[in-house]
Amino acid sequence: MRDDNDQQPSQDNSSTSAPTPSTTENLVPPPIQLYPQWHNAVAGAVAGASARVATAPLDLIRIRAQLEREVTYPRPSLFQKLKTIYQQEGGFIALFRGNLAATYLWIGYSAVQFSVYGKIKDQLNEQRQRSEQESIVDTTNSLLNPQFWLTSTSIAFLAGAGAGICATVSTYPFDICRTVFAAQGVTVVHANSSATAASSFQPPKSLWECATRMYHQQPIGRNNRGGLAAFFVGVRPAVVQIIPYMGLNFAIYDSLTQGDRRIGLSGYAGSISGAVSKMIVYPCDTIKKRIQYQSVFGSSSAVGEHYYKGMWDCLITMIRTEGISSVYRGLVPSVLKTTIGSGLSFTFFRMTKNGLEELHDYRFSRSTRSAKDDNDLGIT
Repeated sequence: MRDDNDQQPSQDNSSTSAPTPSTTENLVPPPIQLYPQWHNAVAGAVAGASARVATAPLDLIRIRAQLEREVTYPRPSLFQKLKTIYQQEGGFIALFRGNLAATYLWIGYSAVQFSVYGKIKDQLNEQRQRSEQESIVDTTNSLLNPQFWLTSTSIAFLAGAGAGICATVSTYPFDICRTVFAAQGVTVVHANSSATAASSFQPPKSLWECATRMYHQQPIGRNNRGGLAAFFVGVRPAVVQIIPYMGLNFAIYDSLTQGDRRIGLSGYAGSISGAVSKMIVYPCDTIKKRIQYQSVFGSSSAVGEHYYKGMWDCLITMIRTEGISSVYRGLVPSVLKTTIGSGLSFTFFRMTKNGLEELHDYRFSRSTRSAKDDNDLGIT
């Protein structure tokens, strides 16, 4: 590494031989302390588990609203929906239906997401620094120059989008199982409406039973392919949704925090970024849930017998038969859940990561002092 003093031969001897402490600090930057990547994974897992427990009932209401094709009037309020589930489906425990699969989903998703996000962001920042150190800049092709488009916000967007794709694909089977358990209430109502459906419908009782039935193609759906492919039905709209969702989520969060590590600011920025990004991409989430439900239970929703051929067929059919508002069904509990969940997720992530970094700094300073003491004593 080049020494900054070698670049200043014209300085007088008084300034170079006995630099003041302030001059020394300006010439020699402090070493950059790098933290292990597993810090992001552990902090992400803690964040996912904590946010899931707090938002499970809202997530249940959101999924059921997305699957319903008939809207009753007057429409029940959020509190009335929670009260109905509590009274008719098994008490308080019913509000956390599918919580095991969802907890696995959120822990795995958040761990992968924050780990990959940190890795991609570091790589893009290194690419940006290398481009800034280039002595010759091609001004004729400025759009191709990383200095032009690799800004702090764009780096956060690209890293968030990449992390979202990896986390979605790696935890997608848990997402399908969560949808299955959350939809059981409306599915039982639909099944009881006809003797044929009631005789053929048997809700899975455990996560293992749900996975086994999907793998062996036991559900009644026409589009269920069985095997490993059954666990990734609807992954295309999920990926299409997650690219702008997580990209905007992290980009807005990064622009609000600007590298500030305060826990309160992280929660505030996380709530805003989560709510804004969720409202923008919500139709894709509804389409994903419809296709997931269809792959397991056979019909595209809790009411009706239309079978979607794919993502675009689902979108066009919903708008044609149910109106444009159908793709935003369940938006209120979803945004409320995302605002709380994203805020808590970033809060617990920052809290855990700060704690791990402080512990790492403490151990690093102790080892450094110990090594210095050994050198002073002449111990090798």
